[in-house]
Amino acid sequence: MRPRKYTDEQVSGLTQKLAEYIEKTEIPILAEFAYLNDINRQTLYDYEEFSSLIKKAIDKKEAQLEKKALKGEVNHTMAIFSLKQLGWKDKQETNINLNVNELSDEEIEELLKEE
Repeated sequence: MRPRKYTDEQVSGLTQKLAEYIEKTEIPILAEFAYLNDINRQTLYDYEEFSSLIKKAIDKKEAQLEKKALKGEVNHTMAIFSLKQLGWKDKQETNINLNVNELSDEEIEELLKEE
């Protein structure tokens, strides 16, 4: 099946609808917008005209999920799942440069106990 082609007028109309959807929806979900407007979600990514609105929707979704999760207003598991899809990680990464030759035997033993 060939991708659907949209005229400039159709893209303009969808752009306006997407802007309104983002403004009115508490937690915007691009898949929901695509479904409600009978378009393929990938279409939103294929047209450059939607790129700034997609970023705006993602920023609002991220902010709302974080705020609502902190207040206990949304299911924490779903908030975490959604935020991970937006690039969040639940692990802390640390980089420690350690020269073992400069440590005493006691310091090395203590470090090994912590693991």
